[in-house]
Amino acid sequence: MKKKLIFVSEALWVGGIETALVNLLNRLDYDKYDVTCLIVRDYQEMAERITPQCRLLVADRQHKVTFQNPYRHSRLFNLMEEPQSTSSARRLMWKSLCLFLRAPEMRLYANYIREQLGGEHFDTCIIYSDRTAELAVRGIDADRYLLFYHNAKLEKAYHDEIGYKKADRIIAVSESKAAELREFRYEYAAKIVAIHNLVDIDSIKEKSKLEPTVEFPKETFNIVTCGRLAHQKAIDWAIVTCKELMDNGQDFHWWIVGGGPDESALGQQIKEYGVEERFHLLGMQSNPYPYIANADLYVQPSRYENYSVVILEAIVLCKPILATIPAASEQIISGQNGLLCEANPHSIAVAMEQLMENEEERCRYTSYLEEHSLEHENEMIMEQLYEMF
Repeated sequence: MKKKLIFVSEALWVGGIETALVNLLNRLDYDKYDVTCLIVRDYQEMAERITPQCRLLVADRQHKVTFQNPYRHSRLFNLMEEPQSTSSARRLMWKSLCLFLRAPEMRLYANYIREQLGGEHFDTCIIYSDRTAELAVRGIDADRYLLFYHNAKLEKAYHDEIGYKKADRIIAVSESKAAELREFRYEYAAKIVAIHNLVDIDSIKEKSKLEPTVEFPKETFNIVTCGRLAHQKAIDWAIVTCKELMDNGQDFHWWIVGGGPDESALGQQIKEYGVEERFHLLGMQSNPYPYIANADLYVQPSRYENYSVVILEAIVLCKPILATIPAASEQIISGQNGLLCEANPHSIAVAMEQLMENEEERCRYTSYLEEHSLEHENEMIMEQLYEMF
């Protein structure tokens, strides 16, 4: 008899966590497992990438999607929406409403999920987004619960006590983050394990062969960075770095694949630094792999990371990689499969110039990656997860 698994996550918009989830869903052995994926916001940009063997349920508070009956308390949830106004009185009122309404609204929503599932029982509930932990614990009937932890900044992250208490295992996606989390939440240390994200090697290679919507100029050096346009990814640093490289006479184009809340501010910064002809925001791309594949250099200038999915993807495509310390310290062995530098604009510029001017070094990293496949690590990851399921 097949074991029944349910994965619970926030949404399926384009992002690193969602890519990792899709990779895992597609890798499961469907001869042994009956698999459901439940998302609680109707963002399905990556839904088409999931194998049809996985049942996808969408339970948005605002409107009907999968379930026949609508959620009747959406207005209560809407009262807790963060105000755009900067008025201190308005924000104080909002915080007070959240304080009093969050717990009862969450119980109502969890009861709605449980009712719509009709008493369905699962062997294991995998809480893939920690923001859905309380909902999953209250709304999903399962024998055991696993909680994935993806956040890079512990002190700024959401920590769900109900999820931590109920989870049989808390899975951090890097060794360093598991160690930090054990120290940060020592009372749950015995539950915390480290398991890396999977990477879909065959799919990445196949999609990388498709034509990109923007063609890179062949006469110049092309640099690619992929990531959400947000503080963590340090695209603002990249603009400063770009200016320094231009002042040093380097001939290049730097292409940024991704969207996010900082897009407008970054566009303004690009104009202020006068780098419009060299620094290009390409926006969100459903298939970023042709851009990575056509790059001369992949750069990840992040302030911090957990375990970067896009670095794994650049490794699969055997690109020379430059990334920052400590963000990529577990993924890049500097001088072996890529280059690491300090996390600041000037250090990134110095390291980029080193790689731009040294084709032999770039080729050495490419050769190493071509000889070392990630498939063995994928197999080990699945073995660890199957033991928990």
